[in-house]
Amino acid sequence: MRTEAFKLLATLAVAFPTVSACVGKDALPSATETISNSEPIEVAAGESYDGKLARFDRGSGACKAQTEGGQKDAVFILRKGATLKNAIIGKDQMEGVYCLGGGCTIENVWFEDVCEDAISM
Repeated sequence: MRTEAFKLLATLAVAFPTVSACVGKDALPSATETISNSEPIEVAAGESYDGKLARFDRGSGACKAQTEGGQKDAVFILRKGATLKNAIIGKDQMEGVYCLGGGCTIENVWFEDVCEDAISM
């Protein structure tokens, strides 16, 4: 009985972040500003980047439907153990966040729309 209860609890713990992230468009916070970059913002290994609830994108026309992009098309690249927090990924992007090397933390990050991929690991 304990094993079954543990499995259920583990399943719920894994599913909760996914469910809580799906809050709908009307629940997006208001962006403090919009920052468009021609290249990804890289967050070094072990470092933290606080977006201060700004909207980040790659500029108008960056989304090319379901064309497969890559790390060069990301808005953010997080190195091993890096943290991205308090950011809104705008609709003008092809790839949202790339986590390279594992152990990344993504906290309070919102996506206005997902072009190709929101988060790649």
